[in-house]
Amino acid sequence: MKRHVRPLLWVSFAAVITLSFYACQKEAGNNNSVPVGKNKLSVYLTDAPADYQKVLIDVQRIEVKLDTCRRNEDEDHDQPGDDDNHDSLSSQCQVWDTLSINAGVYDLLSLRNGLDTLLSSGFILNGKIERIKIILGSNNTVLVDSISYPLQLINNQNFVYINIKKEHLDELSANDLQLYLDFNLQKSIKYENGQYFLKPVLKPFGKQKFGEIEGKVKPANAYGQIKVFNDIDTTFALPWHEGEFKVRGLHEGSYSLVINGINGYKDTTITNIMVEKNKETNLGTIELHQ
Repeated sequence: MKRHVRPLLWVSFAAVITLSFYACQKEAGNNNSVPVGKNKLSVYLTDAPADYQKVLIDVQRIEVKLDTCRRNEDEDHDQPGDDDNHDSLSSQCQVWDTLSINAGVYDLLSLRNGLDTLLSSGFILNGKIERIKIILGSNNTVLVDSISYPLQLINNQNFVYINIKKEHLDELSANDLQLYLDFNLQKSIKYENGQYFLKPVLKPFGKQKFGEIEGKVKPANAYGQIKVFNDIDTTFALPWHEGEFKVRGLHEGSYSLVINGINGYKDTTITNIMVEKNKETNLGTIELHQ
């Protein structure tokens, strides 16, 4: 019997050491995943498209405005002087922090119908996130009729502010947040006197507090742009070649959807589409008629 006890004791002891080692590793990993006094923030970029062949946008930097005396679960409030062109620091609690970014030129029309890309992810100071500032480079272009045109920044303003509220932030875990930025090309690009101008309009949203509409349009040569709207919001979709489309970042409520018919097909309107937060409303296959 003695010859059997010693191996079992050694096996049990080794098992305890192994479990303790992995438990310590896991605990250390959890403690070190977000530094003390910091929040992790991930920002994803997606597109509400317009009828262009390609839109390339040069994103160079992201800054985040925080109120370090408050937390993200606190009530939202607007600060004086905070608008699309100006910003103010009205108290000692408010600071700007820089977020690590994958800087470069982004092909926005490839980021539609539910696709997105990680624009930035990193650590910022603890506090209530109030605004995001996107700084653009100069390499912005639009492709129309197979010709590439520069996108001129209106008044040479190479930045845009986006106000952030609690509902825009998905809380993945304690101190780990994410949000999505929807680049609305329909509102961002203007054509005047033979030139294309860019004044970025981005809408923030989170998956947890917003809903989606998806479906498929047939036949393949029958549809153009799709508009989804109600009294407070309007957004657009441009289906893939097989007709699949998805619209995200919708508040709860009732929406209408209009499909622009082309090649002799009639426009089609669907009303009373109910959207719920954190859910997909699937319209199935929509057949257009001549």
